[in-house]
Amino acid sequence: MTIMPAHSPHTLKKPVVMIVDDDFSARLQVRFTLENEGFEVIEAASGQEALGLFRENQPDLVLLDVIMPDMDGFATCQALRILPGGSHLPVVMVTGLDDTETITQAFDAGATDFVSKPINMLILGYRARYWLRSGSILRELKISQGRLFKAQEIARLGHWERDLDSNTFQITCHSPEIFGLSHPCDYDALFAGIVTEDRERARELIDDACRTGLAFSLHYRVVLADGSERIILNQGEVVKGSSHQRRLVVGILQDITALKQAEDKIHYLAFYDNLTGLANRSLFREQWSKILPHARRNGKKVTILFIDLDHFKRINDTLGHPSGDKVLILVADRLKSLLRHSDIISRSSTDQPSPLISRVGGDEFTILATDITTPNQVTSLAERIVEVLNQPFELDGQVINLTASIGISIYPDDGDDIDMLLKNADTAMYEAKDNGRNSFQFYQSAMNDAAMERFHLGNRLRTALNNGEIVLYYQPLFSNNNGNKFIGVEALIRWLDPEKGLIPPDKFLPFAEENGFIHNINEWVIQEACVQAQKWVAAGLFTDCRMGINISGNRINFIQLGANIIATLAETGLAPQYLEVELTERVMMDNTDDAITMLQQLKDIGVAIAIDDFGTGYSALSHLQLFPLTTLKIDKSFIQNIATTDNGLSLMLSIIGIAKSFDLKVVAEGVETEDQLSAIGKMDCDVLQGYLLSRPIPRDKLEALLHSTFWD
Repeated sequence: MTIMPAHSPHTLKKPVVMIVDDDFSARLQVRFTLENEGFEVIEAASGQEALGLFRENQPDLVLLDVIMPDMDGFATCQALRILPGGSHLPVVMVTGLDDTETITQAFDAGATDFVSKPINMLILGYRARYWLRSGSILRELKISQGRLFKAQEIARLGHWERDLDSNTFQITCHSPEIFGLSHPCDYDALFAGIVTEDRERARELIDDACRTGLAFSLHYRVVLADGSERIILNQGEVVKGSSHQRRLVVGILQDITALKQAEDKIHYLAFYDNLTGLANRSLFREQWSKILPHARRNGKKVTILFIDLDHFKRINDTLGHPSGDKVLILVADRLKSLLRHSDIISRSSTDQPSPLISRVGGDEFTILATDITTPNQVTSLAERIVEVLNQPFELDGQVINLTASIGISIYPDDGDDIDMLLKNADTAMYEAKDNGRNSFQFYQSAMNDAAMERFHLGNRLRTALNNGEIVLYYQPLFSNNNGNKFIGVEALIRWLDPEKGLIPPDKFLPFAEENGFIHNINEWVIQEACVQAQKWVAAGLFTDCRMGINISGNRINFIQLGANIIATLAETGLAPQYLEVELTERVMMDNTDDAITMLQQLKDIGVAIAIDDFGTGYSALSHLQLFPLTTLKIDKSFIQNIATTDNGLSLMLSIIGIAKSFDLKVVAEGVETEDQLSAIGKMDCDVLQGYLLSRPIPRDKLEALLHSTFWD
C-alpha cells in the first residue's frame, strides 16, 4: 500500500454543486446550507444558463428544480445527459412533496434521484455527499470491476449486471440476503423480494431503462427472510459498447434504511404533533394546498370544522397537565376512529387528497373535509363529533365528562383562502360556545358583529395598564447540571382585574394582538422587567442570572423594538448579559429580514436570544441556522411525554441533539413531575422550568426567597 502525503486543506478541491432554480430565495437558502457544509456552489436561474455553466465548470452534482420558465427541469436534465461528462453526473430533481407523477417524469428524463419540497436543510449536506458518492461509484463501474468489488466490500454495496443480448444475469455482493435476494439469483429474482405495492413500479422502470438505454435510479422496500423490511436503492445504466460488443445493464444496490428513517423522523418533527400524532399546522396548510386545486377544478366544496374542547382548562387545573394530555390523546383517537369509519367523507377519486385531522393548539382541533356536496352531510358529521366526544372518558380509574364546541366554515362560500376560512370557523366556534357549548355552528356573516363585542375586551386593557392592574409574575429557572441552582426568571404578564380577579394571559393577550395594543404591552414589559432586574442586580441577588421577557404580537416593527430594548438597557443601567429575549418562530417569521437584523444586533451586545415553545406547529428545523439564537426552549408537550413513552423520550433526545449541533443552550419547559425531572436530569439539557420546581410568583414572594437560603 502506498501512503499518500497529507494535503493542506487549501489544496483539497471542494466538490462543485450547481443549483438550477429560477427562484432566487430558494437558491440562496440552498447555497448557504451547502457552502456551510464545505461545497463550492454555482448558480443558474434557467435551463439554458445551466447548460452554459456546465460546459465551463463541469460540476460534480446538479440540483435541478422542476418548474422553470422556457426550459423546465425535465428538458434541462435530458440536455445535460447529452453533453460530454454529463452521462454519469448525479442530477437530483427538486419536486413537490409526494408528487409521484413528477417523480416518475423526472426519472424518465434521466434524473439520478429526487428530493421533495420543502427541502430538509438539516440533512442536505449529507444527502449531497451521498449523491456524489453514488455518482462516483457509477463512474468506477466503467473503470474497474475489481475496484468496484473492493468498494462494495467496504461500503456493503451490491453490484449486478444483465446481458441484454443473452439475457444472462449475475449479481456480485458478499451478502445478497441483505437486499432481499437469494443466491444464485436471476433477473426475475431481483424483484421477488420487493413488497407487492412497489414491485410493478420497480420492474417497469428498470425494464424501460434497459429498452431505452437510459440511466435509472429508484428505491423500494424489500422483506428479508426474518420478516424485517428494508429500503433499497437501485441505480444503474445501460453500457453501450461497439457493434461487436454485448450490451450490458450494470447496477448497484445499497441499503438506505437508516437514511430514510432519519429523514422520516425529521419529517415527523416538522409536520406532526408530538402528543397526539395528528397533523400540525404546517401539514394542515400543506394539505390545504393540495385540496384547493382539486376543489377549484371540479367545483367542489371543502369544509373546515374548528373543534374546541369546552372548559378543558378545568381538567388541567384539577387533574394536572399529564392527565390533560392523556385526555387529548383519547380525543384524537376518537376523532381518528370517527373519520376513518365515516360515510360522510367521499373517497371516490383516487387522486383526491384524503381528509385531515389536525391539532392546531392546546385543546383545538381542525378537520379538513373534502368532497362535501350538501349542508346535511356537514351537519351529520358535526353531530357525530359532538356525540362521540360527549361520551364519558375513562382515565386512570376516573370517569371524565367532556364536551366540545364546533365552528364550521365552507369553501368557497365563506372564503377562498385558508386564513379567512380558519378565522370564520373560529368565529362560528365562539358563537357555539355563546349558545351554550356542546354544539356546532355554521359561520354566518352576522357573527362578525358578535365577534367585535368580544374584541371590546381589548379596549379595557389600555385602562388596566394605566391603572397598574397589569403586573409581572416571575417563574424561576434552574440549572440542570449544577444541583438545580437558581439561574434566572421568565417574566410573565398577569391582569389583576378589580372585578374578576387574576386573569391569565391567554384570556386577554389574543384580543391585545388583534387590536394592536400588544405593542404597548411589549414596551411596558421590557421597561418593567429591566427595572426590576437591575434592582436585583444592585442588591446582589441576581449574580450570573437572566431576566427572560416574551415578545408577542403580529406585524412587529423589529427595528424599533431593538432600538427600544437597547435604549431601555441604557436608561435602567442593566447590563445586556442579564437579559434574554424570547420569541416564538411565528413572531420572527412575520418579517424575517428585520427580525434577523434586530436579533443579531441584540446578540452582538450580549443579550441572549431564545426561540420559545419549540416543537409546536410553527417550528421548522432549518430556521435554527437562519436566526441568531443562543437558546432553544422545548415546548412542554415534549416534556410531559418523556417519562411515559419511548417515542417521547426519543424525540426529546433528538431535539436536544439538534440544538447542541447549533451550539444552543436548551431549556425544558413544563417540568411538572418527579419522573420528568429524573428523565431530563440524565440528558444534555441545560435549564429546567416548571411547576414542580416553582410556579410563577409575584415579585415580593420571589424576593423573599432570593433573600433566603432556599435557592443558594
